[in-house]
Amino acid sequence: MPKVNVANMIIRAFDDLFERVFDGGESEFWMKGGRGSTKSSFISLVIVLLVVSFPFANAVVVRRFSNTLKDSVYEQIGWAINELGLGEWFRGTKSPMEYTYLPTGQRIVFRGLDDPLKLKSTKFSKGYAAIHWFEELDQIGSLDDVSSALKSLKRGGSRFWTFYSYNPPKTLWCWVNRKALEMERKPGCVVHHSTYLDVLESGCGEWLGQPFIDEAEYLKDTDEKQYRWEMLGEITGTGGSVFDNIIERSVTDAEISGFEHVRNGLDWGWFPDPWRFVRGELLLRERKLIIFQELSANRKTPSETAPMVVDALTWSDREGEKPRYHDETVWCDDTADGKIQMREYRRDFGISARPARKGSMRKISYQWLQGLREIVIDPKRCPLTFEEFSLKEYDKDKDGNWIDEIPDGNDHSIDACRYMVMEDVIRSR
Repeated sequence: MPKVNVANMIIRAFDDLFERVFDGGESEFWMKGGRGSTKSSFISLVIVLLVVSFPFANAVVVRRFSNTLKDSVYEQIGWAINELGLGEWFRGTKSPMEYTYLPTGQRIVFRGLDDPLKLKSTKFSKGYAAIHWFEELDQIGSLDDVSSALKSLKRGGSRFWTFYSYNPPKTLWCWVNRKALEMERKPGCVVHHSTYLDVLESGCGEWLGQPFIDEAEYLKDTDEKQYRWEMLGEITGTGGSVFDNIIERSVTDAEISGFEHVRNGLDWGWFPDPWRFVRGELLLRERKLIIFQELSANRKTPSETAPMVVDALTWSDREGEKPRYHDETVWCDDTADGKIQMREYRRDFGISARPARKGSMRKISYQWLQGLREIVIDPKRCPLTFEEFSLKEYDKDKDGNWIDEIPDGNDHSIDACRYMVMEDVIRSR
């Protein structure tokens, strides 16, 4: 069998990911990005190497429609086999559509989700379906379709590799974008983003060709937003986003320890609406809100949620000192039921729970938040808050045109943030 240097076949942006695929620490790999990022080439190379390296491993490559397999992923796997110098070790057929690793009989097969019976009937005489690749994931109808396929495929083994590749749709409302946010917090999962710029930075521009690069630069100059979506794989939105001042970044413990203007907001809920508690640092002079902590719960009474608030407000002021409770004001939804719960918070737990005088301030408080220069949200510390702010869009009329109305729903963190700044909103008037 030939010896090849795989490092010469992948860009530097994939070096760490390549090692993680083979070290066994993770089993799911979400690979997103813009056009020309070579993510599909990377996955095809890795799949062939996994089949050769692990005698139990067969692969199933999936797209939404069967008629798109031949000219895309089937050709891509064939390219990888030849690039690795393994042409004489594999036999490819188009009916059935598969590649067979001749020394062992392991197979790489291709299936469409439009033929679920064929997918469920996929069997291997040697080993099991250890490797799965869902290409163009954003074209698949729903997460349920993917989950159903995996239930059929993940049988008879203990070690699996599942790859997902796609160019992110424009809006976070799309299920694949929302799922990627969740996957960033899931143990055993890697979310990786790459673009054609990574290819250029690796000195591999010839893989793309000068016409591709020229087209990308022309798009950058003529339609910057389209360039960011198409070439950089950014979620640029549909034009109806309520908040265009969201900054996604990590907030460190050291940064939090230096905060001096922390606000706390609380939105009451039971089920299906959740109880939500949010903390943020408000820097009025800089017109910046940094959201760094969230708590959420369903079907919990005030006697159960109050200790969660107490715990969030308890920490050590200095290293080595005993943690103490910090009597910070918690601004709460001032509904009739909320006022009853606030009394219990104050009476039984000593929490400084106060009503946010929201009155008819919903639209005004939204506008106040929109007027901030930045709303910084740490998506790992506050995934629910990040999702709500990113997803919030204006309403549409019957003709599909945006109108100046913000629909209610999926806004519990946003409401908690409105309550924490309501005194500032009122003073600003």
